[in-house]
Amino acid sequence: MTNDPKQFAGFITITTFTKLLFNITRRLIYPFAPEFARGLNVELSAITSIIAINQATSLLGPVGASFADKYGYRILMLFSLGLLTIGTFAVGLIPIYSVLVICLFLAGLAKSIFDPSLQAFIGNFVPFEKRGQIIGITELSWAGSTLVGIPLAGVIIERFSWQMPFLIIGGFSLICFFIILKVMPKDKKETKPSENKTKTESRTQLITNWKTIIKNRKVLGILSFVFFMSLANDNLFVIYGAWLEQSYHLSLAAIGFGTVFIGLSEILGEGCTVFFSDRIGLKKSIIIGGFLCTGAYFLLPILNIGLAYVLAGLFLVFFTFEFTIVTSMSLSTELVPELRASTMSAFFAIAGIGRVAGAFSGGIIWSQFGLLPICLISGFCTFAAIISILVGFYENKSDTITKF
Repeated sequence: MTNDPKQFAGFITITTFTKLLFNITRRLIYPFAPEFARGLNVELSAITSIIAINQATSLLGPVGASFADKYGYRILMLFSLGLLTIGTFAVGLIPIYSVLVICLFLAGLAKSIFDPSLQAFIGNFVPFEKRGQIIGITELSWAGSTLVGIPLAGVIIERFSWQMPFLIIGGFSLICFFIILKVMPKDKKETKPSENKTKTESRTQLITNWKTIIKNRKVLGILSFVFFMSLANDNLFVIYGAWLEQSYHLSLAAIGFGTVFIGLSEILGEGCTVFFSDRIGLKKSIIIGGFLCTGAYFLLPILNIGLAYVLAGLFLVFFTFEFTIVTSMSLSTELVPELRASTMSAFFAIAGIGRVAGAFSGGIIWSQFGLLPICLISGFCTFAAIISILVGFYENKSDTITKF
């Protein structure tokens, strides 16, 4: 992987923690939106609108991350950490609504740049047969934000104020910036552009990169896959709290515990990616996980006969989803090796569009028709994701893609 395995292990550890900070910042607003509204003296709708802005930043990620293929992954990762640090410190020190909007916009944009840049960097340093394991380790930060970050933030907000978590995140982000600056190995290849290149030539190169990606059938297959998977998951995720509250009369604290339960399922799914995806094969793991996830969505209405059964069904849904989506990230890093950051940023951008579409559809469908259509739509969308993979990766047996 590198000439110094210990240094690389330290790098993976600190970047996983860094991703944890990004994920906590992104997810913090969901459970504590009412407290944010009270603290800023605004309507709750003003806070929830920020969520849409935060989600929309994933569409801007490709613009920034495409520069990583040209200038280097290291500089883009440090730049995104700088954005997170500035944004979180700003909202922690200046409790104004407009500052919060800007803070979460910067944090969302920074995450959309950091994630594909890190995964592209790992693609450069880690052999393909180990890539699922390493990327799976870094993705433990997503479940960790629910298991550890959000509960701790709740305690901090209760004892101090809603601003304090941002100040703490800003402090840790600054520390991570300097650690990554010290321990991160340099990019394998020199990616800095020639000084003789004009701005027009640079723009032409960026356009050429995107044309190369879009013309790749496997890339189109994985982008279609992640769109449908993300749509299906958010279609359910945005209404599961209302479902539990309405059907089983759970308190907010109990629903919060359910979120921790989902975090456990996510970390198990990521753990299975670490230990099994490379052994089974990445493409085969995605297909198996996709079919299991489809079945889990269809099973939910049947399990809606008791809280224990429902929680088991939700556990299965989020476990299979996380295993499948994290494995697909590993596969995506090898589709266009010379343009990994651009490919991964497109992956996250399309996933963001899927999440926005799912959140929008889920709220409307739930209010008009209830649970059954939600589960059916999520199940069929997941099945469409499987079809996208099969069509996009269909090759003759002699083709090298079969190693995936």
